[in-house]
Amino acid sequence: MSDGLDAVIAKVLDWEPGADEALIAAGPTGARRVFDLYYGRVRANLVTRATGRELGDGWSAALHIAAMIAPEEFLAQMPGRVGTTEIVILGDINDPRATHILCEQARHKDFLHRVNAVRALAKHTGPAGRAAVEQALADEDLVVRSAAIRCVADTDPRRGRTLYEAFLEEPRLTPLLRKEARWALSYLTEGSPIPLYPW
Repeated sequence: MSDGLDAVIAKVLDWEPGADEALIAAGPTGARRVFDLYYGRVRANLVTRATGRELGDGWSAALHIAAMIAPEEFLAQMPGRVGTTEIVILGDINDPRATHILCEQARHKDFLHRVNAVRALAKHTGPAGRAAVEQALADEDLVVRSAAIRCVADTDPRRGRTLYEAFLEEPRLTPLLRKEARWALSYLTEGSPIPLYPW
């Protein structure tokens, strides 16, 4: 049984067409196998062509698929130390436990954890998530602050416009953050929703 699942997982790691559908079809059993392999609870000799960054991205994709199949089990099996991959995935899990973890990560000492948590909280519209985003509006890191402004702008365009205008006055703003802020502001000024990705 594991050999067949491992072959499917290897295809996901290699980004083969249709591999994600095959893993979804494997259901909770396939999801459990991904969790066990990803978190090192079992070992297997997965034959893949992917290496380096591509292999890492493949594992992130496999974990994301597994978490969408079995979100309860994903939350139960998550390790105590949450990584950025888990943070991104938690954004797609509509569960108060996921929101709680993201709110904690939005206060993490590492700015990468904070920025990914704030972006993930954009999909969590409850009061706890909103409070964490509000707190991130005052973050010392401008990338985190920019992500928080974007979250606000998506739900309250008028306030988002005000926040972006003030953000553009920030003297420490990098050229890329300035460009992104102007890009977002151009849509808000037109009364249009900001697209998911810049330019």
